[in-house]
Amino acid sequence: MQTRMLGKLEIVFSYTTHFFLSSWRESRPGILFLTDPAGYVQQSTPLQVGQTWTPGSVHVHRGACLADHAIFKQVVESGTIAAGQSVDDANESSWAAFPLEQKDGSIQGVIGLILPTKELDFDLASYMRGFMPLILMGHDAYIQHAISQIVMHINQFEHYPDLVHSVLVQVADVINKGYCSAVKLDDKGYLLPQERLMADAADEKSAQHLGQIIPRFVNERIKPMKTEDNRFVIFPIYCEGKPLLALFLHIPADQPDLVYDEQDVAFIQQVGEKISYTLLRAINSDEMRRDVQKKEMLYQLTKKIQASIDVNEVLTEIMQSLQRLYPYFHPDLYLTVETNTTLPVKQLTFHNGEDETSSRAYLEGRLVVNYQTGEEQSVMVIAAPLLGKQGIYGVLQLTSTELVNISDYETDYISILAETAGTAFENAQLYQQSRNLIRELRLINEMAQQLNRSLNLDEILQFVTKMLLETFEAQYCAILRKVLDEDTLLVLSSSDPDHVGTLISASVQPLQDIFKNKQAIILANPNTETMPFSLIPFASLMAVPLLQESEVSGVLLVSDTRNHFFSFDDFKLLEIFGQHTSLAITNAMLHSEVERMVITDNLTGLTTRRYLNDCVQLSLENDGIGSLVLMDIDYFKKINDTYGHQVGDEVLIQVSNLIKRSIRDTDIAARWGGEELAVYLPRVDLPTALNVADRIRQCVQNETNPRVTISCGLAKWDKEALQNMSVESLFHHADIALYEAKRRGRNQICIS
Repeated sequence: MQTRMLGKLEIVFSYTTHFFLSSWRESRPGILFLTDPAGYVQQSTPLQVGQTWTPGSVHVHRGACLADHAIFKQVVESGTIAAGQSVDDANESSWAAFPLEQKDGSIQGVIGLILPTKELDFDLASYMRGFMPLILMGHDAYIQHAISQIVMHINQFEHYPDLVHSVLVQVADVINKGYCSAVKLDDKGYLLPQERLMADAADEKSAQHLGQIIPRFVNERIKPMKTEDNRFVIFPIYCEGKPLLALFLHIPADQPDLVYDEQDVAFIQQVGEKISYTLLRAINSDEMRRDVQKKEMLYQLTKKIQASIDVNEVLTEIMQSLQRLYPYFHPDLYLTVETNTTLPVKQLTFHNGEDETSSRAYLEGRLVVNYQTGEEQSVMVIAAPLLGKQGIYGVLQLTSTELVNISDYETDYISILAETAGTAFENAQLYQQSRNLIRELRLINEMAQQLNRSLNLDEILQFVTKMLLETFEAQYCAILRKVLDEDTLLVLSSSDPDHVGTLISASVQPLQDIFKNKQAIILANPNTETMPFSLIPFASLMAVPLLQESEVSGVLLVSDTRNHFFSFDDFKLLEIFGQHTSLAITNAMLHSEVERMVITDNLTGLTTRRYLNDCVQLSLENDGIGSLVLMDIDYFKKINDTYGHQVGDEVLIQVSNLIKRSIRDTDIAARWGGEELAVYLPRVDLPTALNVADRIRQCVQNETNPRVTISCGLAKWDKEALQNMSVESLFHHADIALYEAKRRGRNQICIS
């Protein structure tokens, strides 16, 4: 038979005995007893006042074991009522018993009746069947009494937490297994994990077990349920359609033999239903007090804003208010404008990382709620922009220190606080922003005008470097250029001259993020120490990409060892500087490339004859001495006739490359015409020029394929000896020497 036994069997048995005695004949002796499933007597009651009769030598008292008695064995084995007689010391007695079964067939206990056989004038088994409803009556009486006690006791509490704790303590005392806890629900019926209560708040195991359970239900609407293993029960309490509270019954793993039955579930449901209106009253009362507190807080903040433009005072009050209202959140302040606040302020960054939520709130201009998976639990991050009428001045971020879930009403209030802070900022910053705007426009205009005046790359780099240092008053700045087809950057210009020409890797941070995302960055070290970098350590850094045909061709950066040195306005200004700088550098390099193409022979890569003439003329005017070598590839027509003009061109290229390899950067190599080549050596005397020419001749003889030789004519000039030497005259002397070298058999050098 399935019973509805719940909690403490002895208490239910006591209630049942009360009903049983009312129908038992007073003069008839007997014993009513209750055992556990193992046969140990939990409670026994004599049925006659002053009774002296006992069932022989069988002792039926608390703690006695009846497991070996035939009737008990029959009851346990059959799971049904059993009745029979027992003779012991000429004391004949009649026994009857029935099991208290659970739904799964397990026996929770056994109730039995013993009386003298001579007093038996009825069918004992049938009598016991009629006794079973008394168990239900005893259980109902016990439960109703327990619920009445709970309801009566909680009416004395005004505050919701005190009321709920009282309920949990009494429910735990009745059920007497596992733990009893509660978690408040929001208006949608979702758990508010931060508002949890336990019967014994000091029990760390209870808190730990509840902490393991709650995450499974945070993101779903709570419904009544019981797990298949009957070790966890949850029941949500509603009143007039409003979600109030979720009651939890949970048994930890270190109590493997305990389970909850249907009676436990029925009890907690009845408790929830009975206390719902009282609970609603307490919750509404607490919410009204909280609303009054919030309105008073907003009123005080508004007064302070209207009375003075003290950003530090308003921000301090807001941060302290948040900590009072939401102790389970840690507040952080991200600002993009400078302020004299004494609060710890973080610099807002705009790349993926721990500040991604705040970046979104700033860029989207709305409150953002995000969940981040931590090492032990999910962390809620709320970021609200500091909104003013004319802009966004930063972000107020709350990061949960425990598992939480807050309602839309609470997030709306956080938004209002953030807007209040934004208003304070706006009142304090409007005048400064006006001055900054005028300054920025002047700087941009000055920069654009200066950059448009010049196509000289060195002049542009020097001007931009100077502008960066003066505008941002930073300790360091640099202009970097990506080396073609390499993961390397060349320092084109820097406030530290020793860095110019240095090569650094483009894969180091923070440069790697710029090339990967093609976006500017602003960094601020939250600690007091500087961060390492290839060029110079920094605590604050801004960097913008220099784009060429939508690809990052370089980086413009400024840095400083002072914390939070750059504002967001500085960052936006640097982006504009980067656009102008990128365009100016591109134009200068294109101009330089066009000039190079004009003075360069397309086939050999040597300079043109005209460029050589100009360089020689300049040397004749400014230098004291110089030497000219004219070269001609011997039997070049034979090469073309034998191998074809394509091979002839390749020979010309080979010889040209050998010439370039054999001379200095200050020397000028040119294609004179056809297979004739020339090298001018400024400020070089005749013996040195002869060595250079011979080195070229030997390289050509030994390293060309097909092998060729060259004939060279060498001419030199000296300003002291030849006051009126002209370009044409110098070339004429070299040409005569070249002709003589050919006449003598080629592959040699002649001096004019």
